Amino acid sequence: MARLRVLFVSDVHYRPDLAGEDPPRAAGLAKIEEIVRREEPDLLLGAGDWDLGFDKDAFEELAAMTYVLTIYGNHENREGIRAARNADGRPILIPDGDAVEFDGLVVAGISGNIGSGRKWHHKRPEQFEAEASSLSERRVDVLITHEPPSEVPFVPGNPYGKRIVSKAVMMVRPGLHFSGHVEYPTQLVKHGGMKFLHVDSQPPACEYAVGAFEDGELRELRIRRSPVIPLKETLAGGLGVG
Repeated sequence: MARLRVLFVSDVHYRPDLAGEDPPRAAGLAKIEEIVRREEPDLLLGAGDWDLGFDKDAFEELAAMTYVLTIYGNHENREGIRAARNADGRPILIPDGDAVEFDGLVVAGISGNIGSGRKWHHKRPEQFEAEASSLSERRVDVLITHEPPSEVPFVPGNPYGKRIVSKAVMMVRPGLHFSGHVEYPTQLVKHGGMKFLHVDSQPPACEYAVGAFEDGELRELRIRRSPVIPLKETLAGGLGVG
């Protein structure tokens, strides 16, 4: 398999309706498109929280530029993320507890947040574990969850990590685990013989990662920051460079 260039983003939080009070969030789609033009990835992987602005049209505008595979988090346009398709007709949303292949890279996802089940994006711990179990006998190169695992030292004590996510990762044992959701610095951590990537693409910093894969294995990873500038400046023809 040829070297595959993959862009990782999470928590973009695109809200064009907030242009008057939060210009960086209103410029979120333009910012991600600028990053795609600059990095020229073969594949974009998302760990959720695209937010209400990413409707079907916004996702498919992005998918016209690069292939998109994502899970959902707790801030989404529910109908949009489920309806959007890549140019080949395949959904951008990875089926829960399933894996999809893109150019030899096997990507699996478990969407949502650990919760009571009262909200549409909640996953009860037993449901989350069952979806991980369905992947445990399969090869998985990248496993995406919205929330990070508890055992990985992204920050001292990792207060927002979830034990059930740690258990799920150990069941699946992917080549790389990718998460978002919390405002930890974007980083790659090696822990327990595994690789864990956490990305926070929230504006205004808009951090992201670009990885190179060969034969399903991560060979290189670069972490970058591309600050979002106010929407009025974006419309005037300038996006910040990282």
